[in-house]
Amino acid sequence: MGYLLTAALFIVIGSFCLVFGLDKKRPTKTRKHLLYVALICVFIVWGLVTAIMMNPLR
Repeated sequence: MGYLLTAALFIVIGSFCLVFGLDKKRPTKTRKHLLYVALICVFIVWGLVTAIMMNPLR
């Protein structure tokens, strides 16, 4: 259950970073950092989903 809630939290954080990272009104450096954070969140969620699928009954 903890993995599922953590994955949901990283999905929400990554979504906000992606939306604000694609905003053309923000400075380029800020947009770049937000998009990198969104990419890191994708990899974290990918790992958590893999962990959930490997241990479905926990």
